Amino acid sequence: MDRRRLLTASGASFAGLGVAGCLGSGSEESIFEEITGAGWNLVVSFAEGSEIEEISLVTPDGDVFTGGSLELGQRRIALPLVEHNFGEIQSSYRPGDEYTLAVVDADDERHERAITLDPAVELSGIDIFGETRMGQDPSTGPFTDLRGASTTAPAITLENNGNAPGLLLESGVIGDRVPNPRRGPGNRDDSTPDGARLIPLNDDRYGMQSTIDGVVVGADETTHAVTAYHPFAFPEEDFTEDDLATEWAGTEIEATLVVATFPETEHHASLTVAFNGEISRESNVWYFDETRLVEGEIE
Repeated sequence: MDRRRLLTASGASFAGLGVAGCLGSGSEESIFEEITGAGWNLVVSFAEGSEIEEISLVTPDGDVFTGGSLELGQRRIALPLVEHNFGEIQSSYRPGDEYTLAVVDADDERHERAITLDPAVELSGIDIFGETRMGQDPSTGPFTDLRGASTTAPAITLENNGNAPGLLLESGVIGDRVPNPRRGPGNRDDSTPDGARLIPLNDDRYGMQSTIDGVVVGADETTHAVTAYHPFAFPEEDFTEDDLATEWAGTEIEATLVVATFPETEHHASLTVAFNGEISRESNVWYFDETRLVEGEIE
């Protein structure tokens, strides 16, 4: 078999490089010392003396998703499972599918190992951004457009105990008395839903982007994000300042937080939110500057 049909040099494009007919049975697995998820990557460690030169992560369809070359004596390599650039996910593996790790050693022998990539993302914390300690001051860094009404935006914490990164697509809030409700469509599919985008907190892997199409919840990581809209603010086309002062000041409402992760998974939490403090206006919405979460229960 021509090794270069299976594995290209590190940094090259792998799109469309099929390996049908190259993968066979009978290869030994002892050269794979450890395979684990770490952040946005799949980390592969090889046994001492294995002398691996090339590695590819092959999809169930036989295409090379990603891969790379190893230097002489190198026994560990990280393969990116998600690539993020300019606020958008450029490429991502498919959770739940069985992939094949295919490697070639210095003797041109091929070795394979099947692996199923499964994120295990759970919603573990909820707060209101103006009250939370999850993120930095919104007037600095990539969050310069988060101020004022951002004190009414939900902030969430997610944990991933799986072996691959998870993708958080959106977060919305619904309820009969939610002043500015929003959630994605019921027929959500693999594409990014038309719902509320999110802003990752304190993670420089996104560069200086603000709202993005997908927050990555890395394997064995805890991720914080804030919704990029304001469900607990009051759109000026529907409410007046007098409405807030006479009907909403000091009141509490019940709401449901919906967090969507790829693929087609939703997490829910029941919220009790109180409207207190001064009434302010920004970006065509009114808001109470002491909007706070009284209680949050993750379902």
